[in-house]
Amino acid sequence: MIVLATGFGIGAIAIVLPLLIILFMMLCQKKYIFSSLAVINKLIIPKLYKKDITKLKNYEKVILGYRYWVTKNSL
Repeated sequence: MIVLATGFGIGAIAIVLPLLIILFMMLCQKKYIFSSLAVINKLIIPKLYKKDITKLKNYEKVILGYRYWVTKNSL
C-alpha cells in the first residue's frame, strides 16, 4: 500500500487489477486446474502401471481411480 500513499495508486490499480482478474479467470478454468493436478500427481502419487489390477488393495484402487479421473479431465 506504499503505492497508494505516494499518490500513484490509481494508475497502478488500473493496470494491475485487470491483470489479476485475467489471471484468476485462467486459474479457475477446469482444464488448467486438472492439468496442474496431473503434474502434481506425477510427482507425488506412486505409479501402479506394473501391478495387476485384480490384485490391488482397496486404497490402491482408490488411487488408481483418482489418477484416472484427473487424467481424463485434464485432456
